[in-house]
Amino acid sequence: MERANDPLPITVATEDGTLLTGPTESDLHALLDRIGGAGDRYAVAERAPGAYLQTWREADSPYLVERRDGEDVWTELDESAEVAAMFVAWARGEDWPRDYGWQAAALPEGAES
Repeated sequence: MERANDPLPITVATEDGTLLTGPTESDLHALLDRIGGAGDRYAVAERAPGAYLQTWREADSPYLVERRDGEDVWTELDESAEVAAMFVAWARGEDWPRDYGWQAAALPEGAES
């Protein structure tokens, strides 16, 4: 049984240069709660090369979350606790705690995949 203080099997990097390897749930909650200021607007979690979950937040705006692990999709969330729950479930390979209304991330017109 996994506990909140067990390290998660991910690495998280932020815009300000913070790099967390094997963060705990508490580490993720604290990190995601703080982002949004100048020079500290995003966090990218990686499970394996090419499999990531990232979020971007500008000031008090919603969190824009993008997931790439076989599909490239995005959604918006209002609360850091929701984003942290999503990151924890994703890190553990669990089902999502709820339906996040994922939308396909489209490439700009003329871009190649």
